[in-house]
Amino acid sequence: MANVSPTERTLDIIELLADHPEGLAISDIARRLKLPKSIAHRLLSILVDRDFAIQEAVTQHYRLAIRTAALGLRFFGNIGLNEVCQPILNRLAQRTGEFVRVCAEEDGELVWIASAQGTSEGLRYDPTMEAGPALHATANGRAWLSTLDDAEAQAHVRRRGFILPRNYARSGVTNEQELLDELQRVRKYGYAVSADESVVGITALAVPIPDREGGPALGCVSVAGPSVRMPSSRLEAVAPDLLAAARELGETWPMPHRSWRASAAPM
Repeated sequence: MANVSPTERTLDIIELLADHPEGLAISDIARRLKLPKSIAHRLLSILVDRDFAIQEAVTQHYRLAIRTAALGLRFFGNIGLNEVCQPILNRLAQRTGEFVRVCAEEDGELVWIASAQGTSEGLRYDPTMEAGPALHATANGRAWLSTLDDAEAQAHVRRRGFILPRNYARSGVTNEQELLDELQRVRKYGYAVSADESVVGITALAVPIPDREGGPALGCVSVAGPSVRMPSSRLEAVAPDLLAAARELGETWPMPHRSWRASAAPM
């Protein structure tokens, strides 16, 4: 940690607090990020002074301020994300009756950016919008990796390894050979499937959003729901609608894009 800059540590704090809207005590923040308590206090004080974080008067816990979330909403509003993407997601959710999500690629990571819920009753999958899907352990991640060549996909997964993020149940891909086998299957069928991996009892189907310029996928769009409603026959029925939505998203994609091929540092 000695070579990590104060800026990086501050960003780590913001990411941590984004996962804890109820707030965290300074001792928890320091412990989770392996920071001296004095440094954590100094950085949190800066965030509070700039209105990016709030310290609750009663609990003394720190949480992110609405201002922080508003910056992301302002960015999405300025690029027209809601106007362009949301209607496509809403139509797909209505047709499938399941939960639909889109993630965007940025510098080799996938980040959730929008969603739509297709069911209002019965069993429903309604997850929080955490940072983004793990590349090797999710349908979205493997769908995006399938648009890279094998060497690039392997190199990219090596950056984090086959370690599961917190709260993931398991991964059907645990080594590089399994990864290559799965990517070959995804390229053959045009979509990736994940069952009981990030969440037990949930099956997801994901397809890459094509880049008009022919580069790696811009991101992925997925349909997910309770596994009891998503047998293989249902996946095959949903796939055409999902592929059509991905093509439409690719044709109208509003977000600035810089592919990993151009931005990745030499390995």
